[in-house]
Amino acid sequence: MTDPRAENCLGYAETDGKTSGVRLEHLPAPEAKYELIRATLVDEAASQNNIVATVQVLDKDNIQARVNCYLAWPWEGWQFPRGFENKLLPGNPNIPYQHMITNKYNPGGFGPSAQPGPLAIYIGDQNGSVISDVIGGLGLPGGRHVCYDLVFRERTGGEPGGGEPGGGEPGGAVTDQLQRIEEKLDRVIAHLGIGG
Repeated sequence: MTDPRAENCLGYAETDGKTSGVRLEHLPAPEAKYELIRATLVDEAASQNNIVATVQVLDKDNIQARVNCYLAWPWEGWQFPRGFENKLLPGNPNIPYQHMITNKYNPGGFGPSAQPGPLAIYIGDQNGSVISDVIGGLGLPGGRHVCYDLVFRERTGGEPGGGEPGGGEPGGAVTDQLQRIEEKLDRVIAHLGIGG
């Protein structure tokens, strides 16, 4: 399985006195419907004073999906399929999903031995049961303003941890996606009675 965490999510770091890395923990749930395919920190220099976790969720055709995207805590010690004691949906249901990250924490050091943040994000059913991998460790290190970009994707029949969308043979995934889009457009056109 490919680690979905970007390099700047493997340990706490600072560049020119600003947070440039954090320690996130990927908690895989291989039997769950959605897998985490990317977790990236938008560092303090690039965050423009924002404190948001932006979450994209893709279906198996790499089209944005409407799901329940939860912010949860505490996450340390969590194991699939156990639920979370505390969880919230975003205040705004727009896609991509966005959660405000307001919890400060002390990373207590640098590199992979630094402490992770107190929050986690996952995809759940309407009752909050976990149906995805979980990414833990989000927060504001030392109260500094950072953001997070996360991407989940619906698992397909292939091996979990498929990596970035459109993997496989070069052009093959794109060709398959275009074929499915064309078929869907043909059905819409036929349904609307357009064309001849």
